[in-house]
Amino acid sequence: MIYLFTWNSDYLVREKTYAWKRLFTEKNWDFNLVHFKDLIEIDNNQISENLLAEGFMWEKKLIIIDNYPINTENKNSKSTEKQDFLEKIVDNIPENNIVIFSSANLDKRWKFYKKIKKIATKIEEFNTKSEQDIFAVLENKYRWQIDFPSINLLVKYKWWNLEKCISEIEKLLITRKKINQWDIKQFITPELEESIFQIIDDILNKDKVSALTKIKHILADTNIYAFYNNLLANLRTSVYISKLKFINTRTPEITHALNLWNRGFLVNKNYKISHKKLENLYISLVNLDKKMKGWKLMWTEEKDFIFEVEKCILES
Repeated sequence: MIYLFTWNSDYLVREKTYAWKRLFTEKNWDFNLVHFKDLIEIDNNQISENLLAEGFMWEKKLIIIDNYPINTENKNSKSTEKQDFLEKIVDNIPENNIVIFSSANLDKRWKFYKKIKKIATKIEEFNTKSEQDIFAVLENKYRWQIDFPSINLLVKYKWWNLEKCISEIEKLLITRKKINQWDIKQFITPELEESIFQIIDDILNKDKVSALTKIKHILADTNIYAFYNNLLANLRTSVYISKLKFINTRTPEITHALNLWNRGFLVNKNYKISHKKLENLYISLVNLDKKMKGWKLMWTEEKDFIFEVEKCILES
């Protein structure tokens, strides 16, 4: 029997895989359990022996193969050779051998994936396509330990990263039975992206004092150049949204054109800053990079660069 657990949630794929592993161990011990975590580095003879040989003194055998099929960007001669080898032997796997291929974000164009799709007993896809999907997973897992407003805040703090959200919840549950918003604000540091999102929100609402205060706090732990690049990347989205709204583009078209995914709510937000002012701010910030690369700025220290960024915001 062959199973494939896949798609875009690495956490859910691994959780499903380990659920099978725990269940098998409880029923059959671990004598007939094999777990390959890096198939590329495993000798073909060892792979063949484990896949094709039946369980020792037991009816069932479980073989787990993580991260395979692998992504196209990791494709090399070793992975191609391994793929060809597996394709030759996979049809001969005994019925009592349970083989689980566990691979998040796999490339469905791979020849081996197409082979597995034809012969697999079952293919399960684990997706977190939207903010609602992530909420659903967290609510189901921690129903009695964290309320919805707290989940909402945590998801924003961790920038819609399910695995990071779960990690933070688990750490908080070590010292408390129920998590509230105060716990999250007090003990969890927002991701850089979320912090920048809050700064941009201040800028768009012309609250420059609040924006500069947040920048000061972020730069206590973050390199100014990393902050600057993230600020530009996120501000660019706001500029595009503002431009498309300025020319009366419909909301669904903006969401689709900019591939906003779980940030679609940004289109419906109203801000105090004009489109022209926002566009000028973005151009001013971009020009800092051009001047720096062209050796046209006089400063040489980080504090001088911080001054230039703050100056752009104050003049917006």
